[in-house]
Amino acid sequence: MLSRPICTHKKPNCEICTITIDVPARSSKDIRNEQMKDDELKKIIDTFESPEKGTNYSNCTERGYLMNREVLYRYSPDSESEEHQLVFPTHEREQILRDHHDAPTAGHYGGEGTLNRISNRYYFTGMRKFITD
Repeated sequence: MLSRPICTHKKPNCEICTITIDVPARSSKDIRNEQMKDDELKKIIDTFESPEKGTNYSNCTERGYLMNREVLYRYSPDSESEEHQLVFPTHEREQILRDHHDAPTAGHYGGEGTLNRISNRYYFTGMRKFITD
């Protein structure tokens, strides 16, 4: 399937405007290090990595948290989607909002639209209030 309609112009070499963006790749190790700087996320990660799987572990899994390759993710237990959200530390939420709202390539979808775009991939505590305010 094509991502845009077939060009029907008489001149086959139409000029197309493109934007090149450098997206810095982050390793799992970098993401984990940032997660461990957030006290709340550190507690959750420590719970998963503890050999004793008690009440705290059950609480974390019931809230949708899971670990994959030493990085904390979340899924919405009441959602039909099986997509996992990368859990971002509170100190990085400003950057996520800038990337998905303020950047020239982000477009402007309003509060709910921006929330939907971000929540498809990421999660952080207080996300709805932070994004829509």
